[in-house]
Parts: sequence; C-alpha cells; structure tokens
Amino acid sequence: MKTAAAIGGIFAVAGWGVAAWLLVSKPLPSIVIASNSGASGSVARIEPEKSVPAKEGEVDGVFREWSSDPALAGALLGFCLLDENGALVFASPLASTALCPASALKTVTTATAFELLGPEFCFTTSLDSYSPIKNGVLAGDLYLGGDGDPTFSTADLEALVDELVRGGLKQVSGKIIVSTGSYFDGPVSEHWNWGDIGNAYGVGAFALNLDHNRLNLRFRPGAREGDRATLLDTGVATKDTKWINEVKTASPGSGDQVVVYSEPYGRTIRLQGTVPQGPEEFAVGGALPDPPARVEELLRARLEAAKVKILEQTQPLNQGRSVREELASHRSAPLPEIVDHLHKVSDNLEAQCLFHAIGRKQSTDPSWVIRRHWGDRGVEFKGLRMIDGNGLARADMIRPLDLAKVNHLVRRGPQGERFRQSLTAYLDGKVRAKLGAMSGVKTDVGFITMADGREFTFCLMANGLNPQLDYWPLRNKLLQQVAAGSGR
Repeated sequence: MKTAAAIGGIFAVAGWGVAAWLLVSKPLPSIVIASNSGASGSVARIEPEKSVPAKEGEVDGVFREWSSDPALAGALLGFCLLDENGALVFASPLASTALCPASALKTVTTATAFELLGPEFCFTTSLDSYSPIKNGVLAGDLYLGGDGDPTFSTADLEALVDELVRGGLKQVSGKIIVSTGSYFDGPVSEHWNWGDIGNAYGVGAFALNLDHNRLNLRFRPGAREGDRATLLDTGVATKDTKWINEVKTASPGSGDQVVVYSEPYGRTIRLQGTVPQGPEEFAVGGALPDPPARVEELLRARLEAAKVKILEQTQPLNQGRSVREELASHRSAPLPEIVDHLHKVSDNLEAQCLFHAIGRKQSTDPSWVIRRHWGDRGVEFKGLRMIDGNGLARADMIRPLDLAKVNHLVRRGPQGERFRQSLTAYLDGKVRAKLGAMSGVKTDVGFITMADGREFTFCLMANGLNPQLDYWPLRNKLLQQVAAGSGR
C-alpha cells in the first residue's frame, strides 16, 4: 500500500514551535468520571469536554523532547494520557484531531462487543429445514445458514453433516440451499484498497465463512531471477476458478512480494509480484473470493460421500411452515476467546464479523450503534469516521482522545480485566496495548503502569511516518520515560 496523501496546512509540520502555539491557543479538555445509574447498575462514564488552561507538566516535557526527534519530522503525532479515574493527565495538540488509527481501531469494536454482545456471545451456523427427517428422508430443501462466524472451518462443516448422517439421513428430496449473503455494506468495504482485498489479511466477511476465507498458495521459484514461478497448489478455491499467474522469481531473501487480485464472489484470481529464488517451495496467503460457494461444494461432497441422495426436486414454498427446524448446529468459541486471538494476530476478518454482529443486534449500521453506545457514556467522537470494524480502511479516522476514552471505559466495566488480558504485553509488562500499523501509520492504545503502581490509559498515534523508519524503538523510548515518571 502506498502512503496516504500528505495532509496540507499547519498540521503537516511536526516542529514543536507550531505544536506549542496550538497548545496555548487551543485549550485542552478535562475528563472526569461520573456515575451513570441504569438498569445494569452504576457504570463509568466520561463528562463532556471542557476548556481548561494549558499547563506545563512532566509528561509535556517528555513528549516535547521525544517528538522533536528528526526521524519524526513531518509526521502527525497525537498522544494522550488519562489517569486511573479518567482525568486527563496530558494531551498533545493533535490528541484532539482525528487521525488514521490502523488496526488499533479494533479495540473500539472489541470493547463494544464485550459490552453489547456480552462474554457468553457465540456465532451459530446451522443446518435446518421446513420439514423434519422421517424414516431417513428429508422431504424438503436442506438449508445451511450462518450469522458470520469467522472461525467456522471445514472440520466444523463436516461435523454438521456427520451429525445428520448419524441421525439417519439418507435422502434429501429437495435442494441444497446455502446462504450467500453478507452484511449491510457487502463482504468488503468500498474504502479498502484494491491491492488489499485479494490478500489473506483483506478477506471479505460473509454470513458463511470458511477457514478464515484464506487460500494457501504454493509456488516453485524459477532457476534464475526473472523466471516465471510455477503455481503448484491453489488451495481451496472453487472448482471453476480461473487463475492468471504472472508471478516471477526475485533474488534470494527478497521475501513475499506477491499481490493477489480478486473480487467478492468472483471466479478470476490474478497473481502478480515475486517470490524469492531458492530450492524450497514458497507459500503465499490469499483471499477466498466466494466462501459460500466453496462451502456448498464441500457440503455436497460430504453428503455424497455418506451416500446421502440429493434429488433436487422443487418443493412447495416453505412446505406450509413459517419457521425452519434446526437439524444440526455449530457454535463458535465464546467472545473472549475470539477476542484473544483477534488482538493477538490482529485478525481483520474476526473484527469485521464482530462489527457486523454489533449492528445486527440492533438491526442498523454498526458504526451508529457504536457511536450511540459510547456517546451515552460521554465519548463525543469528534471527527470520527468508522468505515469498518478492523481499521483496514485508510479513511477510518478517530481522535487519540476518543480512542483512549473507549479503552478507559471498557477497562472500568464488568469485562475490563478480561479485555486487558487480551492485549499484548510489552516493556517488561509495564504496557498492555493493541498496536496498529500500515504504511506510514503506527498506533498504540491501551494501559501503562506508572512508577507508583497506578494504571493509566494512553493512546499514541503517528501518521505520515517515513515507511522506512524503525519506529518501534522510538515508541518504546517514549513509553518507558512516561512509565518512569509520576504521571504529572
């Protein structure tokens, strides 16, 4: 992906002289916690932002020195720190400006899922029909439907079929009907890059997903640089997929430079780029364009292998029934286990499926559900643009202050400790946070333990970085200095 276009105007300058002028001319908000008693009892909330005089402090000096590093010149840097009660300790000038968060936006999705879906939430995939199985015959159509389980696997599908077979199924008089739907805005966002959506990290989110909707492609490099690389294995794509392989061989150690181009429900996959020269086969991940179609292929194959006849006869509409009967079902792992994996590997599909599950719960756009939920708790979301639930869209925008507030509030909620445990620990355990990264963008949001043992909430966002910059050591330097201080 190419670095986003430069942002014009005064914010394009990273020098502290401009930042200091902004700090004085634009007073920072004050954040405190109040009680909001509802049906579920007292919950933490944040009061609306108020203007307060700018003040110098320990963290102010640390950030000022850190942000003056020449390596950060020209970048947009937003940093804020909230104390254990949600009071604002420090906010840099750009902490109140919406920036691109990358995958750190996932914490807004997962925090909302913990609070609205609850820790017992599971996705469900089921085989059902308007007719029961009698004497081994299902006198109707067999339906396979799901609510977007991102963890549904080939083994799970096979187990569903085996459950029917053990129950005596010998014949389906009607058709096999597999849900082909997606969600409010389709399997992928129109704001996702064309170079992302065909690759393993940019898979679409469907009502029926399979094996994380990923293709495992294997190449044999050519004998010389520039030679065509041979595609050996196309993974689990549908049988009618057309492959266009333009991948060539590059120098040893050059790594995975393959870009996979496809579209949702499509049947053509184009492979471009290079794989490194060497004696070993080289594996590349791609996106499965049409998971429901592949699920139908496997479902039919499993039924046929079990000697179940599928007659494909046209059936009366709904067989005179208003509700389908569940014949077999699979439930995913509960929400906390999904979030553990999601945060650990920054899984885009899992985050997007939870995002849509949040919207489905209230039958509306999930971004509005999220805005309303946290807005009722005092988060104002100035400048928020939540295109998706995983941060893959470069058009996603959120203020560091708002990202920190959401993390602070979920931490003080009933699932706060479980949420914290799902985050990555670093700096000898002083920090637990979710990272976000794409070309020129780096974000950290989470919790930092201060020298006196208190746990603060922080958010650090950097946009417009030199893509070649080794940013993480710089990030570590700032957070180590903050953690060593008194939090003033």
